[in-house]
Amino acid sequence: MKSERSQIQESDLLADKIEQRFTQIKPYLPALLGTIGVVVLGLLGYGIYSSQKETRAARAWTDFYFSDTSPQDLEAIAGDFSDTSAGTWAKLTAGDANMAKALEKWNVDRTVADQYFTQAVDDYRAAAKSSTEPFTKGRALFGLAQALEGLGERKEAIIEYKRLASEGVTEDIAAEAKRRLAWLEGKEAEVFFAWYRDRTNAAPAASNPGGRPSIPGLPDFAFPPASGGSPSGLPALPPANNPPSQPPATEPAPAAEPVPAEPAPATEPAPAEPAPMP
Repeated sequence: MKSERSQIQESDLLADKIEQRFTQIKPYLPALLGTIGVVVLGLLGYGIYSSQKETRAARAWTDFYFSDTSPQDLEAIAGDFSDTSAGTWAKLTAGDANMAKALEKWNVDRTVADQYFTQAVDDYRAAAKSSTEPFTKGRALFGLAQALEGLGERKEAIIEYKRLASEGVTEDIAAEAKRRLAWLEGKEAEVFFAWYRDRTNAAPAASNPGGRPSIPGLPDFAFPPASGGSPSGLPALPPANNPPSQPPATEPAPAAEPVPAEPAPATEPAPAEPAPMP
């Protein structure tokens, strides 16, 4: 009996403690439930956002891989997926494409070449700003410095090459930047860029509207005159309407071979008639 009473007392005591705790936290219960609900909704929203972000990144890489190599197409992809690494690579590749076109037009039309160099500068700057990886950031800054060199902006190119050394890029890009920086700060580069700017401002006039060299004249295919000696040293042919001065000797006809006489056929003796009977 005592054990049963003690168990009942312990149960009542536990129930009283639970009731007291519940009474203490009851004023905070709505806030607690709200906090739990917010956490659950936050986790659910983060999962949905992560899934959509991964899907968007996959689509960006797909469009980048299967896109055309034209700068306009690449810049469109970079604009649509600017928050993805594929968008950064598209912007970087667009800068490379504009840089290549500028080098193609450099010795043909400097005005068009400078337009491509300027567009490459904008692409490389945007790629360097959005990049978070050392390799892509270094490639973008190095391309930016090269495009500034193409525009004849020697001092700005020096600033970008110096910036490369402090951005924590890969070692090979940093080494190449130091090599270019050492040359740009020398006297030889100063003389070269002075000539380069003068040539940019006063480009030689093209011989043709298209800027291509003129085609040489066609060779003379006319036949030599009929009279006089042949230019090649060969004897001149006689006119077609004059007969030859002396006809060629005719060869004698071959003698006719004697026809062999055919032998006369042998005559057979006539059969004797039989004598009349007496």
